[in-house]
Amino acid sequence: MHLQRFENGTVDVIRLPQRLTMADAATYRHEIRDLVDEGHTHLVMEMGDVQFVDSSGLSVLVSAIKAARSAGGEVVLSGLTPQVQALVELTRLHHLFEIFADEQSAVLFLDSRAAA
Repeated sequence: MHLQRFENGTVDVIRLPQRLTMADAATYRHEIRDLVDEGHTHLVMEMGDVQFVDSSGLSVLVSAIKAARSAGGEVVLSGLTPQVQALVELTRLHHLFEIFADEQSAVLFLDSRAAA
């Protein structure tokens, strides 16, 4: 399975699937790394459809932000469902990521960061 990506100005929106698990984590990690290597360093991880995340899925998010930051960019999360929000808070990843209620707010935030 491949990630869905949409360009929105200087920001790329990545729509994550319903399940973010070990089964596809390596593929997603590779796809995101390729995007960053191609210069797409401001990423919104749209998680409105995500219903389940395991530890490998969380590692995809951490790998994404590390890759983007090392290239001078940023990764933010948007649209977290209540159960995924709880997991992000439990694992304290909310201290690592900016989190937005919706994709539009996340894109506006990153667009302003990219322009600065």
